[in-house]
Amino acid sequence: MDAVTLALRIILITIACSAFVLALIALVRAARNPGKAMRSFGAALMLFGWGNLRDPRNDTVAEAQDGRIRRGDESGDPPARD
Repeated sequence: MDAVTLALRIILITIACSAFVLALIALVRAARNPGKAMRSFGAALMLFGWGNLRDPRNDTVAEAQDGRIRRGDESGDPPARD
């Protein structure tokens, strides 16, 4: 590699790393004040299937879809006697 290619590669890697750090700082700032920015970020994650956001009001529906056993008495037919 010549010096120009090496210098260009170092500069591009430095820019990419600093952009990543700045994006993480912006994400932390937005998380401290939840609002439109975090909702749009969550929607973007859900768009690509990278997030699993569940509405807490629908926990019983989610439990039924997950196949979890519900607490309490199970209603239905009594056990058959042999």
